[in-house]
Amino acid sequence: MQIRRMSPGDMDAACQVIGLAFEDNPNTLAVVRGDRSKARGMMQVAVRAAKLGRKYSHVLLAEDEGRVVGVLNATQWPNCQLSIGEKLKATPVMIRVVGWGLPRSLRMMSVWAKHDPQERHWHLGPIGVHPERQGRGVGKVLLGSFLKTVDEQRLPAYLETDVDRNVVLYEKFGFKAIAQAEINGVNNRFMWRPVHS
Repeated sequence: MQIRRMSPGDMDAACQVIGLAFEDNPNTLAVVRGDRSKARGMMQVAVRAAKLGRKYSHVLLAEDEGRVVGVLNATQWPNCQLSIGEKLKATPVMIRVVGWGLPRSLRMMSVWAKHDPQERHWHLGPIGVHPERQGRGVGKVLLGSFLKTVDEQRLPAYLETDVDRNVVLYEKFGFKAIAQAEINGVNNRFMWRPVHS
């Protein structure tokens, strides 16, 4: 397996992996009221518009035999949250893809933004692995590779998660839950990893 930076030609494959990885995600399903197909499509479009396509994003791919099997997106503070201009640009796309779920999506993004630490850090997410490859160490390799860069820069890292098994994974890498919030009926954990030497 190879870990490398995403290039523009990888965008479609990366968005597809995120869509598949998040089609059964609790937050995503809460936004689309349990429709997995809609969840997959929403994530594919949303991640392109609001994450992977941003000029501030640092995107790593896990590739196996020429196939993208994992994606990690990270952004350095203070560019973690979308600017007003980016929000305005993404809104028509989000309305089209989320529809009546937009208020639930906006509620989630608002709570997440309030928890984002107001100090220099790397903000990770989304991190997704193709369902066929989940549980085989792809996420660990992606996360470990990126955290080497974070450690070299002597910076802390931050992320949000709503999946219990991911909390355990992130704790193994030094993250600790610093807060939690119920959003749209889903328990969200906000996790911080202090500077590692």
